[in-house]
Amino acid sequence: MVSPLRLKREVVGKAPIASSNPFLSILVDTGVFHLDQPYEYLLLEKFEVEIGDWVSVPFNGRNCLGLIVDRYGKSRNYSAASKTLPINRRVKGDRVSPKHLELYRAIAARWSVPIFDVLRFLPKSNFGELADEKSRANSTSKASRTYFQLSPDQGEIAQLLSKLEKIAKTGSTLVIVPEAKLVSQIASKEYEVGARGAVLTAKTYTNIVIVREESGHHFEIKSPGFNSRDVALLRNEYLNENLFFLGFSPSLEMARLIDIGFVKYKNQIVDSGSIKIVAKSSVQGELIPSSLIKPVRHYLNKDPLLVVAPAKGYGLAISCANCRNVAKCDCGGKLTKRNRSGNPICAICHKSYPNWKCLFCKKEQIYLLGRGIERIAEEFGKSFPNTEIHISTKEKEIEGQIGKRSIVLSTVGSVPNMKYSAVLFLDGLSLGADLRSDERYLALLMRYTAAANGQAMLVERQEHPVIAALTRWKPLPYLENINRELEQSQMPPYSRHAIFSDCEEESDRIYSGLKSAIREDRLSSRSQIYQLDDGRISLFFPIKEGAKCTKFLYEFQKRRSISGKRVFRLRIDTYDLS
Repeated sequence: MVSPLRLKREVVGKAPIASSNPFLSILVDTGVFHLDQPYEYLLLEKFEVEIGDWVSVPFNGRNCLGLIVDRYGKSRNYSAASKTLPINRRVKGDRVSPKHLELYRAIAARWSVPIFDVLRFLPKSNFGELADEKSRANSTSKASRTYFQLSPDQGEIAQLLSKLEKIAKTGSTLVIVPEAKLVSQIASKEYEVGARGAVLTAKTYTNIVIVREESGHHFEIKSPGFNSRDVALLRNEYLNENLFFLGFSPSLEMARLIDIGFVKYKNQIVDSGSIKIVAKSSVQGELIPSSLIKPVRHYLNKDPLLVVAPAKGYGLAISCANCRNVAKCDCGGKLTKRNRSGNPICAICHKSYPNWKCLFCKKEQIYLLGRGIERIAEEFGKSFPNTEIHISTKEKEIEGQIGKRSIVLSTVGSVPNMKYSAVLFLDGLSLGADLRSDERYLALLMRYTAAANGQAMLVERQEHPVIAALTRWKPLPYLENINRELEQSQMPPYSRHAIFSDCEEESDRIYSGLKSAIREDRLSSRSQIYQLDDGRISLFFPIKEGAKCTKFLYEFQKRRSISGKRVFRLRIDTYDLS
């Protein structure tokens, strides 16, 4: 009697492979730039995995992290089907859905990096599972994009807590903040809070909220160099999540998006008498103009007075000593000085101006400012005797109680969250040489004016346009005026920017190669290239041709990697262009 035929189960070594769809297409964290494609592996029967799961796989004699992107029944690795290796094991981590993977590919393309430079940043599973029906229902309707401006009559934290509670009632909500200390200040069971890396989470929410989107802390310095705002905008497009921005003043990029109607703007209606702003300029370089001494003493008798000073080591900007107009380069960048004896130099293209003259009044005298916070405290002690002076910096927090008649002297970003009678802004806060200094100046003025319920004194000339924006609590006209100048010179946010570094030895050849790419239309013909004096290459290219240019930059890096050459450090759309 003949026994029935039996199919022999395929095995790898002594371990049988899965009986159904045993082949896996896996993205592997190889650490090599040009190995940016999926590889085929076998699934053993003892493992239970699905598309989107994380696994450990053998690769070139070592174990690497991998992400399963497909599963199928017949090998696609026709050139070496017999060499297909099995996975090692499953690795814990949030399952990545096809929509999320599509999002991550878009992020990688936008910043010209391999896909695993993005996947490596995905936060671990620390938020818990979502079980919100509204999250799933939201996918049937078009997601919104809204900027909510905070009001001047209440502190930032109190307003954030109130607004976030309302947003969270509409569905699952993830809040992205720029600084770690904000996480504990606005934490709640109603929503989840994380720093910039959390915006890459593999979970889906009804709402994504970005707090202080203008902050430089939303920009990642490591590859891929993403920022929270732009990733959140991509999430809005690919995952259909509602997007909210909460802050006192938007960034220049956000002002442009509001202007073209891409983001809806909801501002606060403010009574004309609710904000009291007093601005007096420093004539002889004095710390506090004499006309501000009396109002300072008046507010000291009520509650602690907040004094905001420039941070230690703040870069000096240049203005004309006669007319006080800010000195700018032909390319649109601001001029700065690396030291008092050095020539003025552009913060963007590094052009030197040994014989600088003011473009407006033709005077040659340069006006510089700068005081250390310790020296400022000594001068306040002499001007206001019998007054407690507390210093708050990033390195030094205030200890103990703060009395009623006290001065809290703080650098930007280190202001204690408490009630103040008024705020005094010292000279030098607007002296940054980068393109964002004006944007940053208005944002900090509005945030700390709200901490004092709209009572502010500034060591600033009364005709400065920031005073009108602060008094009316309307930042957009001020920012739109700055954007008009930037648009004329085709600088961000009306162009995109890429910068190569670590290329000193090859900078001449790279510069010539990029010039050739422009002539051959591989890069946009409207691109602008600057070869900086420290060997870096700065490239500006149009927004409308952004995809074409970032693809070229990716291919440029990939070809260097294939040929065994060192891949340069490339950052796209950085916070500080210099």
